[in-house]
Amino acid sequence: MRNDVKAGMPGCFDGKIGVAVLAGGKSLRMGRDKAGLSYDADTTFLEKLCRSLDFFPYRYVSRNVSQHYPIDGFESVTDDYPECGPAGGILSVLRKTLADAVLFVGCDMPDFSEAEAKRLVSIYNGEDVLVPVTGDVWQPVSAVYSVRVCRIFEESLRRGDYRLRNIIMQTDFRTADVPEECFFNYVNINTPGELESFRRGHS
Repeated sequence: MRNDVKAGMPGCFDGKIGVAVLAGGKSLRMGRDKAGLSYDADTTFLEKLCRSLDFFPYRYVSRNVSQHYPIDGFESVTDDYPECGPAGGILSVLRKTLADAVLFVGCDMPDFSEAEAKRLVSIYNGEDVLVPVTGDVWQPVSAVYSVRVCRIFEESLRRGDYRLRNIIMQTDFRTADVPEECFFNYVNINTPGELESFRRGHS
């Protein structure tokens, strides 16, 4: 692990960075597919995120085999490791991308913004993983991963260890403090109750 990246510190990475929205989860606590939840009358969570992140040169939606969410400008990548949680989706995209690193964002974080994506990219220095931290909470589903970590992911999944934090700890990673005013980007919606509260707050 390298020293923490403080808010506002510039990065020096000059490679190609892509983006991927992770939409292939089972959504067990929600009881229905979170990618298709409505953000407003005309927009789903997935569509909202993709609109915010469409400035990247390489764009992907990670999905499971039963999903069909065509988004203009985003390549659909089927999860090759369907029982491995977000780690499987991350590895599937990293094995396919032409970018050097990819920012991943969970589809249940509908307020993740263009500004926050650009902030993370601006402080990325080419490490294996750049992990945002809100307070003392890691956000590994909204992190930048280098394609170099594919082998570590493959070995961990082969062992049956799907926990992202455990995988990240095996890499040359850094954590990045998220400014408190940016915490809203990392609010994820997992249950019907959280969805109801989220909609009340956006009405």
